[in-house]
Amino acid sequence: MTLTYHVIVERDNGNWRAVCPALRDHGAVTGGETREEALTHIEGVLGMILSEFAVNDATPPPDAAIPGGISLTLEVG
Repeated sequence: MTLTYHVIVERDNGNWRAVCPALRDHGAVTGGETREEALTHIEGVLGMILSEFAVNDATPPPDAAIPGGISLTLEVG
């Protein structure tokens, strides 16, 4: 199954923070020393969260477009 979620990547006290608002309540917050590292980390976190939904045969929350956000498409399942 292919899913797309939007994330926000922004500076946070000298590091970078990445958040997926649609999955924040499920732990979709991470960071890194660079923007690219934070983006790589959030992609991994989203993969783990969405895999859990798939394993439990549950429907993940819907995504919402975010002005200035980054769209990530993941293959889950």
